[in-house]
Amino acid sequence: MKAHNAIASAAALALTVAVTAAPAHAAVFAQFSPLTGSADYKWVNSGASNSGTGGHFFSVTSASATAAQGVRVAFSFLDPSLSALAFIPATFKIDATVANGHPATVNGAGVWTQQTLNGGFSFTYTGNTVLNYMGSGINLLHNSNLLSGVFTDAWIQGAGGSGSTNVAIGNGGSAAYASAYEHFPLLVPNSEEFAFNLLAVVPGFGANSGKALKSFTANGGGNFSFASAPEPTTWGLMIVGFAGLGVALRARRRSAVAA
Repeated sequence: MKAHNAIASAAALALTVAVTAAPAHAAVFAQFSPLTGSADYKWVNSGASNSGTGGHFFSVTSASATAAQGVRVAFSFLDPSLSALAFIPATFKIDATVANGHPATVNGAGVWTQQTLNGGFSFTYTGNTVLNYMGSGINLLHNSNLLSGVFTDAWIQGAGGSGSTNVAIGNGGSAAYASAYEHFPLLVPNSEEFAFNLLAVVPGFGANSGKALKSFTANGGGNFSFASAPEPTTWGLMIVGFAGLGVALRARRRSAVAA
């Protein structure tokens, strides 16, 4: 009977460890910030005098730009294995569109939302090639891809002069990342999310009735995240825990029958 209790205790302990370690969790693994306070984002309504039901969202170095431009930013990885790559010089570019037929909406709190933004972004390292960067063992290569991605169903949201452009799983958005440095070894499929801050929005969020957001410019950085799965050792603990629990339950049944 003591042996049975020991097995049950070991199984319960393993199961407890597995339960506390198993759930996937969101991890912000990278972020960036612009190097100036000038506009680095632009949204252009697809119609004259903001009469369109779609639009174009893109990065700019000039408020008069009509196409996506590369913006100088400071890029950082927050992943502990890449933490040496912090505040490194990069060029950021985003280019995305909302097809006609998608007017903006506003809620009772005055928050405007523009849905179905689809496109892509990239961060390219602009510094010199450095082997074994800061003793990290990482070879940082000029013009390499720090992070890039394609996305669908992003939202532009905000009120007054601030808001965000974001992909959130809960809102039906999706993104797929690529990088020469971050390999996403435990990434849960379809869990990628991001949020770009929209600050100093001029002239502020708004839309004509039944139309897409009015054209604006904004400034801001952003961050990127994904959900990670349990480590392989955690899965091993879960298997041991469930197997041990099964042994204990069978032993308990046999004891009950014998009694």
